[in-house]
Amino acid sequence: MEQMNYTLGRGELYFNKFKTGTQSGIGERYFGNTPEINTNAEVENLDHFNSDRGVKEKDASVVLQTTRGGNFITDHVSPENIALFYLGAVQALTITAQTGAISLFNEVTPGLFYQLGEDQANPMGDRNVTNVVVVDADTPATTFVLGTDYLLNAALGRIEVLVGGGISKDDNLKVTYDVPAATREVIVSGSASVEGSLRYVAQNPVGDNVDYFWPWVKITPNGDFALKGDEWQQIPFTIEILRRQGYEAVYATKRPAA
Repeated sequence: MEQMNYTLGRGELYFNKFKTGTQSGIGERYFGNTPEINTNAEVENLDHFNSDRGVKEKDASVVLQTTRGGNFITDHVSPENIALFYLGAVQALTITAQTGAISLFNEVTPGLFYQLGEDQANPMGDRNVTNVVVVDADTPATTFVLGTDYLLNAALGRIEVLVGGGISKDDNLKVTYDVPAATREVIVSGSASVEGSLRYVAQNPVGDNVDYFWPWVKITPNGDFALKGDEWQQIPFTIEILRRQGYEAVYATKRPAA
C-alpha cells in the first residue's frame, strides 16, 4: 500500500521582476513572510453529445481554454511590497539643506493643520525642521508665539493653528525655517502592470518539499491593505499565470530528501 504523503505547507516566495519592455529579470526578491499562498486553475471544455437515439450521451470533450492564477498575502510591510500594491516604485528623494526656507499659507483657519514645504517635487513636505518663525504675511512685524498661537511638530514639519490664539480666520501666514540635508525613500504609485517570474521554495515541517516555478506572472493588488486595526498589517495580491514563449506555465519539482 502506498504511503500517504500528508503535508503541512510552509515555504518562501520570491519574485524576479522583468526589466521594462523585456522578459529578463533583475534578480529574485524575497517577499518576506507570507501567511497564505494559493493557486487555482479553471478549465473550459467543449462537450459533444450523440443525439441520434434515446438519451443524449456525451461522446467527446476537448479543452478550449485553461486559466491559471492564484493569490497570496504578505505581512512583510516593506517599501517594495507597498510599492507593488500601488503598482508603483520606491524612489530616493534627496533633500538639499536650506537655511531660511519659506512656506506661505493663505487664508488659514484656526484648528487646522498646515504642512511645510509641500510642492510637486516634495509632495510629503519638509521634515525635521528647525528655527521655525511664523509671522503675519501682510504685517511681517507681527510674530506669532509657539504654544499660544500655533503648535509645531518639527519632525513632520507641520503646524497647527490654535483656536483662541492670535491667528484669526483668513489670516495669511509666512513661515520661515531651516531644513537639514537628507535622503529618504518615497513610494510613488503607478498604473503599469508588474510582470516577472515567481518561485516558491517549500519548507514543509511535514510532507515532501515540492518547489514551484512560474516563468511569467502578473501581480496585482487584491483587496484591502488595512493601515489601522488590531491585527498585523497584511498586503494581499493576485497572481495571473501566463504562458511564456518556450516555457510551460507551471513547473513543480519534488526536492530530493536530505
